[in-house]
Amino acid sequence: MSPEQPAPRDEDPIMQSLSKHARFCRRVEIEWIQPREPYGGWVSYEAFQPEQVQTCLSIGRLIHDDDCIKVLAGSAMIVGDEERLMLSGVIEIPARCVVRISILQIEQNYLSFDHHK
Repeated sequence: MSPEQPAPRDEDPIMQSLSKHARFCRRVEIEWIQPREPYGGWVSYEAFQPEQVQTCLSIGRLIHDDDCIKVLAGSAMIVGDEERLMLSGVIEIPARCVVRISILQIEQNYLSFDHHK
């Protein structure tokens, strides 16, 4: 294989290490509701006006998934001879805030969505 060509998916050391963590390999898009940030101090009840919640869209690798929380990592890398898996861009989303989870798949260099929930 020439240096210009990427390693096939099954020969890629990062993918081999990630395959040890089967759930981690799932690329997902999560649509979720984020409440407004807390006020920074006291607010008069008479002046209080509820604000709209924000709809967020997060994409990453699902590294934890249970009835309480969904955790995504935006990036991963393998470090050292012991092949430690390092994560970056980790976001924790309360499961009750999740509107929809879509599993992302690459098919012939195109991204496809498989919505569930």
